[in-house]
Amino acid sequence: MENQSSLTGALLMFENRLKKLKKEKEKWAKRNTILAYRVYDEDIPQVPVILDRYNDRFVLYDKSSLRFQTEEEKEERFKVIASIVIQVFNIPAESLYLKTRKKQKGHDQYEKLDSISKEFEVNENHVKLLINLSDYIDTGLFLDHRITRRWFGETSSGKHVLNLFCYTGAFTVYAAVGGAASVTSVDMSKTYIEWAKRNLAINGKSGRNFEYLTTDVLQWIRDEAKNPDRKRYDLIFLDPPTFSNSKKMTEEWNVEDNHRNLILTLLTKFLTPTGEIWFSTNFRKFVWAIPDEEWKERGYLCLDLSLESIPEDFRDKKIHRLYKIMPTNAQ
Repeated sequence: MENQSSLTGALLMFENRLKKLKKEKEKWAKRNTILAYRVYDEDIPQVPVILDRYNDRFVLYDKSSLRFQTEEEKEERFKVIASIVIQVFNIPAESLYLKTRKKQKGHDQYEKLDSISKEFEVNENHVKLLINLSDYIDTGLFLDHRITRRWFGETSSGKHVLNLFCYTGAFTVYAAVGGAASVTSVDMSKTYIEWAKRNLAINGKSGRNFEYLTTDVLQWIRDEAKNPDRKRYDLIFLDPPTFSNSKKMTEEWNVEDNHRNLILTLLTKFLTPTGEIWFSTNFRKFVWAIPDEEWKERGYLCLDLSLESIPEDFRDKKIHRLYKIMPTNAQ
């Protein structure tokens, strides 16, 4: 159990840090026209929480463990931290959403928490996206990919795009707004495919050029790879889970063990000769099972864009890895 005086000292440090961050981040967000961003990113080790802002609503994630505290102490401390956030930002309690993250497996993070949906829009780089802070552990938008989404949209003009493990379709929307010729979005969650459709609709995009498939992504790739008339894509976005043993999938997925076969299948069976694969992972210990020499032999470059793609509001520079796989002659 933590010493009471050290706990009080840590919370006072947190309050002072939050006041400073409020001024700095609000000024930065206004200057860059950003409405959804990370405010506090476990800045003080003794206060391991994350605070995200979406317009005038906030999400507070508890990242502490039970190693040095009981369940009751953890809960009580989190309430005190929440009260500091409410006071510093001068917001009503209902504008702050509290989330306790557990170690998730597979699609557990997509389990519904509430039966009443409370969606609202945020604007990001002139794109509208629907956010839901109350119903799920995740909000529908991964803020750490803000720069990646902009890049992706700028690259999509005139291209046939494939968005795998598409979640709520943010990359689909960016591709569509960026002028993609077509976008195929694949995810096994009906909830998230429907969310992706709503995201596209509020941006005024619709029609046969936008295809949604609710299916096991890995099984779909295996089936399509055998189809001689399958479609080829100019741009593929791939952001798979680190691990999944969902009953909806025909096999257990582990990004460390399975990324090689998946990416080589996409490279040889689904990509156009001048096409690109954008691959992202949250697995911190990720190491390529495809060495540089093999990329060269296959006529491709694998560019590591990880650091450049992490937004300024994220202290955690390892929150994701991002790679662009492109033909050598495209340089």
